[in-house]
Amino acid sequence: MEHDSSRTGYHEPEPGSAGLSATEEDWGDDFPKTFSVNLIWAEARDKEGRSGAIGLNGGMPWHLSEDMKHFKELTVSHPVIMGRKTWESLDLKYRPLPNRDNIVVSRDPLYRAPGATVVTSLDDALDLARQEAIPDDGLDRSEIWIIGGAQLFAEALPFADKAYITVLAAHVDADAYAPDMAALVEAGLWREAEVGEWRTPDDHTSGVESYRFITLVKTK
Repeated sequence: MEHDSSRTGYHEPEPGSAGLSATEEDWGDDFPKTFSVNLIWAEARDKEGRSGAIGLNGGMPWHLSEDMKHFKELTVSHPVIMGRKTWESLDLKYRPLPNRDNIVVSRDPLYRAPGATVVTSLDDALDLARQEAIPDDGLDRSEIWIIGGAQLFAEALPFADKAYITVLAAHVDADAYAPDMAALVEAGLWREAEVGEWRTPDDHTSGVESYRFITLVKTK
């Protein structure tokens, strides 16, 4: 079931639980529930060679169908949290992202995102994402996905447990960048859990020479 910011009583957040990623909470069941906060993005290099380029003018400066399929497979049936610009960058026919609980973070309390719930802080978004829906909507809230943009990734980094990154062999114009995960790995704060092989896109006009999927896990 989709819900939007005009509805009330769908699943009210309980204050004070944000930021407890991969932590256990007492839901009154026979066992505690564990939550994981995951970051997901695709990145290339900009024209000057800087890594971590993820966006230009509010959108992605490429289109890679394999990456979109990977994104859908990972995030479907889970809550997804995004900033206003990321929401607005979605194609109207995919907005809200189907079979996911769409939560949009905007500083404007009057902002409306039909089909999504709008909150004014990441803390509120995380609180909301963890709350079971009544009636049950069939979503799995043990994994919460942060899907962009750059500012939200940076803000969510202290709460995150995993990062799923599609690395693209491409040089693009960019004005938005992901957190410097290589530096965090080098510092021992994160580690590489999975590093996929380089693959060639089926669409040779995508502007991407090759790509691979990497999974990082926070160590501290």
